[in-house]
Amino acid sequence: MLSMLLSQIAQAGWLALGLLILLIPVVWFIVAILLCIWVYRDAKSRGMNGALWLIIVLIAGIIGLIIYIVVREEKKQPAAQPPAPP
Repeated sequence: MLSMLLSQIAQAGWLALGLLILLIPVVWFIVAILLCIWVYRDAKSRGMNGALWLIIVLIAGIIGLIIYIVVREEKKQPAAQPPAPP
């Protein structure tokens, strides 16, 4: 009886490990897509070529993201509007 219970626990452990091994690449893929979207939007807001940076980060992964963070330009602030005449 005890050996059968231990066998079922071991099988459940292997099943959990298998699911974890399958889940890690899926989570990694989702995070990579979200980072690419963020880089695209951030680059566009800074006046840079968003599509180019999206491709670089998509191909180079974390290295491309680090390069983008290092070389990205400062955000352009909107020009101050002159006060309205009285």
